[in-house]
Parts: sequence; C-alpha cells; structure tokens
Amino acid sequence: MTYEALARFILNWPTFWAYELRYMLKGAPFALGLALVTRNNAHIRIDFLYSRMPTRVKYFLDFTILLFFMVPLIIWVSAGLVEYAWRSWVIGETSGESGWNPLVWPVRAAIATGFVIFSAQLISEAIKTGYLAFSINSKDDNR
Repeated sequence: MTYEALARFILNWPTFWAYELRYMLKGAPFALGLALVTRNNAHIRIDFLYSRMPTRVKYFLDFTILLFFMVPLIIWVSAGLVEYAWRSWVIGETSGESGWNPLVWPVRAAIATGFVIFSAQLISEAIKTGYLAFSINSKDDNR
C-alpha cells in the first residue's frame, strides 16, 4: 500500500493492480472473520445504555435483533453472494481493471463462504440468546 501511495501521488504512476490486490487481500479475511468475532462477542458496540440494562433485557434485546433483523438479512446477503461467486466462476470472470486481470471468483467465493459461516453463527447466537432470554433466573436480572 505504501508503494501504491508513493507511485500514485508522488510519481504520478497509478497502479491499478495494487488496488486489485488490496481489495482481494482485505475483503476475503474480513468476511471470513465475521463469524469468529461474533462467536467471541468482540464486535465494537456503543453500550452506554446497554451496559445498564438488566441481564434478561439484554438477552431479549439481542434475541429480538438477531431473530428479526440480523439472521434474515445476512442469510439473504449470503445467498446473493453465493450466486454472485457461482456466476463469476461459471463465466471465468476476470477483473478487467488492470493488465494483471486476475480471476475474481476465488475472492468472491471466499467472501461468500465467510458470510455463509457468519449466517450459521448468527443462527447459533439467536438460539443461545433466546434460550438465555427465556430461561434466566430472576435473581440474575440485575447483573
């Protein structure tokens, strides 16, 4: 990326292959890491209100958001990404943006795979938080 910045802004030699390499090297690991971050509850959240809620309310809120918003949305996105990667593989699509002109289906397949795994993790989280929301002891409500 340093080379790309120097070549583009100092030497006035834009490198389109570096842009392609960057989105391929950054996009796939990002998508593949979504499920792990979700499993470890490591997403960044602004929780000044959330941290003050009773435990049961937190679980119920998480369950509601997962079940009615996140799970359907990410399953829909995953299905679209799988179709997009499949079409790319079938036609042997290349980037068409530089002289390098790499095949794009491997990156699209990695991103689609990451989102499919993320969908499965969200379903698991919805089941877990649903169980916790509806079975937690009342003495734990203030934690």
